Amino acid sequence: MKKLVALLTAALMLTSLAGCNKEPAETTYPAKDLEIVIPYKVGGTTDLAVRGVLDAVSKEVLTKSVNVTNTVGGSGLIGTEEFLGHDADGYTLGLVNCDLVLNYVSGATDINPSERMIPLAAVEQDPYMLLGSKTASFTTFAEFLEQAKANPGKMAVGVTGVGTVPNLMGTILLQAGLDVRVIPYDSAPDAVAAVLAGEADLCISAMAGAVGQINSGDLVPLAVTTLDRSQALPDVPTMAEVDEMFADVNLLSWIMIALPANTDESIVTFWKDALADAVASESYAETRENFYFEPITIGADELESFISEQAAYYQELVG
Repeated sequence: MKKLVALLTAALMLTSLAGCNKEPAETTYPAKDLEIVIPYKVGGTTDLAVRGVLDAVSKEVLTKSVNVTNTVGGSGLIGTEEFLGHDADGYTLGLVNCDLVLNYVSGATDINPSERMIPLAAVEQDPYMLLGSKTASFTTFAEFLEQAKANPGKMAVGVTGVGTVPNLMGTILLQAGLDVRVIPYDSAPDAVAAVLAGEADLCISAMAGAVGQINSGDLVPLAVTTLDRSQALPDVPTMAEVDEMFADVNLLSWIMIALPANTDESIVTFWKDALADAVASESYAETRENFYFEPITIGADELESFISEQAAYYQELVG
């Protein structure tokens, strides 16, 4: 019996030693492919900016693939909810952008981006453009305003749907006392198409969504919606320059890649460093130039304060 016990004890010790000699589990992040949920359709401004930055991340730093999932609907809310439905393990990324903050401020969603997300890097910040057709009866924004005042209820302005920042242009024009018809469309390309078809006199769009028509001359940029002029089209005036009643208008299209709150700090640091290098890279600079994106000026230490400032601005507009 003693001999049997001794043999069993020896066997257990060997098993224990064998366990100690096993290779440790993979702990290097990322250990598998990742996913990013883009809550807008393929080929839009958001999709182009995000893919451009991810393509610029060094393959030596990011050794795994990032698979892109485009989940469309609800002014970006459906994709955002999908993103936040995943574990905060660093393997699913998403976005915080101007539309999400507007939806939270207006009460359309209870997703508070300042509490539910960790912004990692700004990948796009651009003015919106007010665009008219080359065949329009006006050639400048000042002339549009004159015609709108002279013809109450006649001029039509194409915007994107409720819950998007471009939709605020209708609010801004009406608050300025202009009697115009504000027509919401499903997307900026749809609003652009309406102007080209003569269904709307004016539309608002990010530059990237209308580059082809602007270059061809079919669309005429009339004004930008920010306090400063666009570097891509420096000859186009700001709304404030055209009329002082728009002195406070500063509508900006902006996008940040984000992780869910409570993600491990080391993973957050990994992505902040990787994305900072990608945003500043020559590769992404070329992408920006191709789509007329402006240079990124929002630093990593300014992301959260920028979101708060934008929320306060939207609150003023929506009341």
